[in-house]
Amino acid sequence: MQYLKEKIVPFDPMEARSADELVRSLRRCSFQGRALAQALDVWERMCRDGECLRVMSLAGAMVPAGMGLIIVRLIEAGLLDVVVCTGATAAHDMCNSVESEGQAHFLGDPYADDTKLRAEEIDRVYDTYISEQAFYDAEDVLDGLLPRLKYDRSEKDIRLISTHAFCRQIGGMLPGGGLLRAAAAAGVVVFIPAVSDSELGLNVVAANERGIVDGARLVFDTLSDVEEFGRLICTLPRAGLVSIGGGVPRNWAQQIYPYLNMKTRPESAPAEGYHYGVRITTDRPEFGGLSGCTISESKSWGKYEKDAVEASVICDATIALPLLASALLERLGLRK
Repeated sequence: MQYLKEKIVPFDPMEARSADELVRSLRRCSFQGRALAQALDVWERMCRDGECLRVMSLAGAMVPAGMGLIIVRLIEAGLLDVVVCTGATAAHDMCNSVESEGQAHFLGDPYADDTKLRAEEIDRVYDTYISEQAFYDAEDVLDGLLPRLKYDRSEKDIRLISTHAFCRQIGGMLPGGGLLRAAAAAGVVVFIPAVSDSELGLNVVAANERGIVDGARLVFDTLSDVEEFGRLICTLPRAGLVSIGGGVPRNWAQQIYPYLNMKTRPESAPAEGYHYGVRITTDRPEFGGLSGCTISESKSWGKYEKDAVEASVICDATIALPLLASALLERLGLRK
C-alpha cells in the first residue's frame, strides 16, 4: 500500500547505551521523539558541512537552568561560529564567571513565597534562585572593566561600541569560565541585539549615570551589529541556525537574509536563506508565537532557502538540548 510502508519500532530502554544510540532509536518512533532524532540528523549535517557558518540563537533562562556549560562545550568543540543571545543570558553568565565557585544559581522552589524572597533579596527564575548580591558582584567587576574597553568611536561625551565588540573584550577580561569567556577565547562572535532589556543593560545605564567611562556615556551601536553579521554571513556559501527558544535572538538571526537579499543593497548573501535549521521551542504559531513564523512561514520572508534542511522539536529546551548536544558530540567523535 502507498502509506503502510515502514512500521514503528518500539524504543527499547535495554538497548540504548549512549546518548547517540538513544536518539537514533527514536527515529522509528513517533511524536517529538522522532522530531528529536530528525533534529540531530540536521544538526550533524550542518556541523559536517565545512562551508557552513554555524549560528545559534539563545533565549530563555538557559544559564540559570544549568544549560550554559552545554554552549561552552559546543564552542570549545568548534561547532559554533556565532551566538545571538539575550542580555539576560550574558548577565547570568557574568554572575557565574565572577563567583568563586563558578556558579551563582541555586536550586529553588517554584511555589516559594516570593514576598519572603524579595525581603531576602533573592530573585526567582521558576525553580531557580539567585541572590541580588550576585548581580552586585558582577556589576562591580563590570564597572572595573568598562574603562578598559576600546571603543568603536569616541566623541566628546559618547563612547560608541557594538555589542559584538563589547562581548569579545569583556569576555576576554572576565575571570573564571562561562559562555562569554569561552566565546572570546575561541573567536566566536556574540551579538546581544536587545541588550537594554537585561540586568547587563541596566548596569551600563547605571555606570553611565555614575560617569564610570571617563564621565562619558557608553552607547551600544546595535545597528552596526547587523552589518557585521551580514559580513559574516557572506563569508561562506551556506549558513545554519540552531534556535533555542524564541524572542529577539531568533528573529534577529533570521532577518539577516531579508536584509541582504530583499533590500536595496550593493552586495547580496551567497544564498536565499539559511540552508540548515534546527529549532527547539514550546511556542505555537496560532497566536503569533514563534516570532510569528514557523520555519516554513519564514521561507516566505526569504529567511530560509526553499529547500532548507530543517527540523523542529516542540519541547522544553532543558530536556531536548542536553540530549541533542550529548548525542551530537558523541556522533562527531568529540566527547571525551
